[in-house]
Amino acid sequence: MRKMWKLFNLIFPSRCPSCNRFTDSLKHAPFCTDCWQSLTHNPDIKRCRTCGIALPSDYSFKCITCIKERPYYKKVYVFGDYDGALKTAINLLKFEKVRRLSIPLGELLASLSLPPVDVFLPVPLSKERLILRGFNQSHLLCHILSREFSIPMEPNILVKPGDIQPQSLLSRAKRLKNPKGAFSVIMSDRKLLPDRVFIVDDVMTTGATINECARVLLRAGVKEVYGAVLARTKSE
Repeated sequence: MRKMWKLFNLIFPSRCPSCNRFTDSLKHAPFCTDCWQSLTHNPDIKRCRTCGIALPSDYSFKCITCIKERPYYKKVYVFGDYDGALKTAINLLKFEKVRRLSIPLGELLASLSLPPVDVFLPVPLSKERLILRGFNQSHLLCHILSREFSIPMEPNILVKPGDIQPQSLLSRAKRLKNPKGAFSVIMSDRKLLPDRVFIVDDVMTTGATINECARVLLRAGVKEVYGAVLARTKSE
């Protein structure tokens, strides 16, 4: 397969966005094999046991934010920091619409040791945002997790009726307030709501989006809510 890809690259040259060498693999193109293999989960990084942000001290187990105010979710599992090749890959998927990267990125997320749950739920996009982007990257990642763990994905339980400003364009203070009231739970029979769910997203900054999703799910009757994200920013 690699020889075929090298031949293809002679005709349609593609360079790795991290090292600028020619791409040598179809599976995680446009990244080269070496750069993609550098994307490994590092369990030695000390992270907050609740929100997953990297901690400066080896003796800490929770960040100040989570100590001051406990989030609605139980814990967020993080693959890596929003930096380097991982950041580039996520941005290529999300903003440059390189949708094929959702498969290898989803497999990276699936490499985490996640506790058993009833369903995976992608963070929803509003109808307007979905039309504008053409796809929901969280939905694509959620599909891979569902396949790898043999746990169903339910994309229609959690919905986003209206549109809000993109979190990436806002200050931290506005990011914390922005998602409030943005999500709703749709279920014809509330008795059929799952007890334990994973909310899946690509990047987590302040955690306000996942926290708001968790809040409405718990209020609807879900017992426990976890988060699974590819990348966590190093600061809020």
